[in-house]
Amino acid sequence: MLVQKCEASVDWEDIKTLRAVVHYKTVRRAGEALGVHHTTIGRRIEALEASLGTNLFNRTPDGLMLTSAGERLFSVAQTFDDALIDVERSIAGLDGELAGPLTVTMPEPLLVALFLPALPDFVDAHPSIELRFDTSLTIRDVARREADFAVRLDNNPPDTLVGKRLFAYTEAVYATPEYLEQDPKAYRWLGWGASTQGAPEWVQSSEYPDVPVWGLFPTIPAQQAAAQQGLGLSILPCLFGDADPGLRRAGTRAPVKSRDIWLLTHNDLRRTARVRAFMRFAEDLLRTNKQKLTGRE
Repeated sequence: MLVQKCEASVDWEDIKTLRAVVHYKTVRRAGEALGVHHTTIGRRIEALEASLGTNLFNRTPDGLMLTSAGERLFSVAQTFDDALIDVERSIAGLDGELAGPLTVTMPEPLLVALFLPALPDFVDAHPSIELRFDTSLTIRDVARREADFAVRLDNNPPDTLVGKRLFAYTEAVYATPEYLEQDPKAYRWLGWGASTQGAPEWVQSSEYPDVPVWGLFPTIPAQQAAAQQGLGLSILPCLFGDADPGLRRAGTRAPVKSRDIWLLTHNDLRRTARVRAFMRFAEDLLRTNKQKLTGRE
């Protein structure tokens, strides 16, 4: 009975709403993700339940959880969604024009420090390609067309994607020269994340495993600025630490591998003209800056 009604009553907006609520567990967070007010999400779910004549969610202390009927509908919706994405990717992969939108996901520091200064050359060469950058901390799913192309720092990228591994993205320990002149027993790390029991893995594997962690500076600009002020040791990408005249590498000065740099897309999109064009641009740019990225002073 549910499937028959789904065929008549469920539209694309219903599917998007259902998937968002299942993923985020609350109507408020689902609304934020979809860019609509949470009351709109609530009304859509209530209307969908009314049209189907069944409850799709149970309200629990942990959030909204699917009922058995909701699980059946979600399974149908997911199958439909996956099929639609497959069709979209296949059609997009046939696109031979150097024109149209191209969504690129990459870490914001790489975009700001490397890509934006070089971007005018790409735009001049391909004025009909509309670039849309996503630098959110959430890893965008290229396979689901949340992005068309990814510059990703990863040691194990998804098997569903194709692309190139370039080389290692390295980090080193930095501080001001004045800070490094003091007794190492007085050193402290600038914290990257919330306090936990015991030292973080990046501290344990460093040259200073017994140095305490102090404070919270959760971004590269914040870490770099705090280190410039002599507040502690910072582990920074060599791309930023080496370029800062106020900072010096600490200890043996040896850079350590953070992750590999990958250029990735979906197999269905790899022959798309604008994807190929941006991949060539990205690879040339990154290889040109290999010495900075790998910490070879």
